[in-house]
Amino acid sequence: MAKIDEIKEYIGALKVYLALVTALLMGDISGTVKLFQSGNTDFIFWLGVITIVVLSIVFIFLSKHMHKKISELKDLK
Repeated sequence: MAKIDEIKEYIGALKVYLALVTALLMGDISGTVKLFQSGNTDFIFWLGVITIVVLSIVFIFLSKHMHKKISELKDLK
């Protein structure tokens, strides 16, 4: 497999991971907001808040890594 094809496949995989993290983040945000609105701010609420922060950091990392690989792909052409 050519180097360019390998990078394209890697970018495709990163897109799938980014979509998964986005779906998890949206679900976690909606669940945490629902807990907050009901006034139920116990351990699960704070775990949700921490998970939102962690998933946001993972999202940023994946996005930056994907853009770096896209730039690398542009340099190969």
